[in-house]
Amino acid sequence: MKSVISNTASLAGTVSFDLLGSELGGDVESALQAALEAGVVFPQNNNPLSIFREALATSIRAIEKHNRGPLFQEFLLKGPYEETGPIPPDLIGERLSDTEVASVITFIYSYMVNCFKGAITELLAAKACMHLFQQLRREKKLPAKARLYAGDVVGVHRPKGRGILKGADLYIMIKDPSANTVSDIVVAGVVEVKSYFQSAHRLREQIDQHLRRSKHGLRVNGKDYFNGHVHVGFGSRQKVLRITVLPSDWRLPREFRYETSSRGSLLHVDPGMPNRNDDKIIMTGDDEWRITLRWSKEALAQAAYEMTFWYMGKVGEAIYSRERPKGWKVMSANEAGRNAAKMMLYYAILRCRTPRENQRAIALYNTYGFGYALGMNYRNAKGRREILWTEDLYEIISAGKTNSGCSLS
Repeated sequence: MKSVISNTASLAGTVSFDLLGSELGGDVESALQAALEAGVVFPQNNNPLSIFREALATSIRAIEKHNRGPLFQEFLLKGPYEETGPIPPDLIGERLSDTEVASVITFIYSYMVNCFKGAITELLAAKACMHLFQQLRREKKLPAKARLYAGDVVGVHRPKGRGILKGADLYIMIKDPSANTVSDIVVAGVVEVKSYFQSAHRLREQIDQHLRRSKHGLRVNGKDYFNGHVHVGFGSRQKVLRITVLPSDWRLPREFRYETSSRGSLLHVDPGMPNRNDDKIIMTGDDEWRITLRWSKEALAQAAYEMTFWYMGKVGEAIYSRERPKGWKVMSANEAGRNAAKMMLYYAILRCRTPRENQRAIALYNTYGFGYALGMNYRNAKGRREILWTEDLYEIISAGKTNSGCSLS
């Protein structure tokens, strides 16, 4: 199935930092502005909003190019069979099979969310890495001609054949003109950014892999440096700076209330705010640093799910822009797209074949309807997710848990 989004850049060009929420969006904008003013090299963009939009467009392109991308669109158009039990023969091919539904749920839950979450985290990391970079230059631990490059500016040559692979998330580079007609470049440092927690050992392995791969050749800001013109390490010790960036571990609040307005009762969930003003930078070893962002894993996940559902709504809007199902005629294309996404996620729960599939489908449905803090963490007494309904929240307000024993973990 051909992508229904005809122009990814145009779609990304409609958004602002508000897509991330006012606080996180403001932090991403200020992080990019500070990084730009300090000379961090980004790919052909000279203002924070264009950098953000390009990062969003890159994530969308990755989703659409994935082999499950077309199946995701089929999920919003055809959907799962809307009952339990075997799919009727006359609907085979008109609805997705249970195997296809499970594949799409995994794609949304793992790949799509992680695409957006990784993009946000890398943008936030630019400012923190810039602060460390400036500190090291002031302390003469980096030469003045060193530069900090965002990862999308640097590509890695394939060891065999043509093509460019994605490299590390950020690089510290030193351009080194030599007596040769082709200048050399020195990899002085590598940054690995994670939106989730990972062991120091595994992070070190990934950085070492980036360093090994860089020796095959790099493309830096459009210029190729082939094998023999890329050097790893600088100074008399040929040292390389290894920097890791991780989120904080604070949790989003689970507190909520219903507020009465002219439109009826509206759910208000308390926002999560960082408990520090700045990112935390510590030295963990010789030429090794760990940066802990002030934003947490849960806060980044919440933003990524919001971006995922925004994209799902936009795909649904494109699908239903010309014709909408009977009963949906009064809806706008955008309303139809969002309605389709939520409806198909509910039907997916009915088609789950394993506990793992069930828990992922419920997580998506609940989070789409009630946000990450409530939807992802609504569980029964055994710790398993159950479908969250509005009346459940009223019971939690009244007694701290539902009549069936479910609560917010």
